[in-house]
Amino acid sequence: MRERLQIQLADAQYREICMRYHFREEDLDAVRRIGSLTEQSADPVFYYDIFGECGGAGDTAAVIVTLGNGVDMLQDRYSESGKLSESYMVECIGMELLKEAYGQAAERIHAHTGRWISGFSFVGDAVPFPYMERIFDRLAPDAVSFNQAYMLTPKKTVVFLTELCTERRNSYCHVCADCGYLACPCRTEHTRKQPGQQDKKVKTERIKRYAGDQMS
Repeated sequence: MRERLQIQLADAQYREICMRYHFREEDLDAVRRIGSLTEQSADPVFYYDIFGECGGAGDTAAVIVTLGNGVDMLQDRYSESGKLSESYMVECIGMELLKEAYGQAAERIHAHTGRWISGFSFVGDAVPFPYMERIFDRLAPDAVSFNQAYMLTPKKTVVFLTELCTERRNSYCHVCADCGYLACPCRTEHTRKQPGQQDKKVKTERIKRYAGDQMS
């Protein structure tokens, strides 16, 4: 399934961006301006498919989320013209937009299935790169591609596998303590497991085995 997303950052989020990425207070207006251009350049979509027929917890989903080529083109224009501060702003804002896309994709999957994604087993981190080919064969994303080194285009794109769960308390909002993907834009500073969470290694191995069987 392919579905377009509608994402936009609130003014309070731009203030958070300034704090998180160490911009100066006087940079706020510029961050807002670049943010507006980045939002206009983005064409966020996500793709997903579910492996399994039980219709409940334990099914595995393959997911691709992307902001589209426009964000890359905007950042490249700034870089090529020597406007490195603006280019960095696009990078940071793009990460926050991708975070919003994660959350909205999870909400859409819940709306379609009644279940939540339980976490992010990213290709290249918890999931070996060769699974990228199987996921792309299954989802056939028309707006995303990868090369022989498994570099994704557009750059603001992620590919992951996830188990589906029936309770939101076990969903993606609570996986940061166990997730090994430190660059994830959704990462928060959780330090303890939440009740009901499974061991990350056990869950990841089960996802890989199950998805490998289904996509082979």
